[in-house]
Amino acid sequence: MENAKAWWMSKTIWTNLIALMGSIVIALGFDPGHWAEITAVVLAAVNLGLRLVTKDEIKFQSEQQTS
Repeated sequence: MENAKAWWMSKTIWTNLIALMGSIVIALGFDPGHWAEITAVVLAAVNLGLRLVTKDEIKFQSEQQTS
């Protein structure tokens, strides 16, 4: 895992965390009208785009090197 990056440097993870926060706001009673459907389509498109440009693995914890 030479090219691995820390999880917090992942644009995909940040995009999905923001989407999760939006979902929580909607679940708590915010009336989004048609914004929920529009947001779902936009989020899917953004995730597809991020998947196409992603090249590095993500590491969630520090790994010890053995030599």
